[in-house]
Amino acid sequence: MGLFNFFKKSDQVNNIGVAELPNVEDDSKEILPEIKREDFVDDLEPNLESNTITIKYGTGMPIDAIYAYMQDDYEQEGYDDAMCNADMAYKESKKEIIKNGLKMLFEQVRLRYESDIRDINVQIDIVEMQGLTTSSMSLKARRDTYNEHLKKINDMELSLDREDKKMMNMIASYERGFLKGVSARSESFINR
Repeated sequence: MGLFNFFKKSDQVNNIGVAELPNVEDDSKEILPEIKREDFVDDLEPNLESNTITIKYGTGMPIDAIYAYMQDDYEQEGYDDAMCNADMAYKESKKEIIKNGLKMLFEQVRLRYESDIRDINVQIDIVEMQGLTTSSMSLKARRDTYNEHLKKINDMELSLDREDKKMMNMIASYERGFLKGVSARSESFINR
């Protein structure tokens, strides 16, 4: 019986508490500060420039960074450079910078794949000790893909050293832009 009385008393306490609440309308006469849109909303354009490369095509693996670099268009940069300095030595040094950038990218991506292969080899050993052959086969397939990409990177680097045309697109676009810049600069001297 005491249990039921406890609930009854609790109900009575709640009724008293409700009756004693102050009237809300009395406080509404207080002047509240104005809330401005700019305090809560940022209408500025997002900063899209960053050092992170997001890959939305290709294999979704590190080799895609190499393909993206090779497909970069340096025509505008070549044009701008020619407008500032039409010296052939300047053009050749810039072409070498572009080429060396690709070589450094080869090295970075190669290091990444080699690290991933070491990690996969460890995982393969662990999974095989546990007798998980399906997981082992999946890891080996991934390792084979990484090794294929490494071979492709090595082939690409040899092609770059031989200056195969398919590897020189970024250099060709820079030269095209540089020639346009030299031509535009010459036209400006003629039209003076």
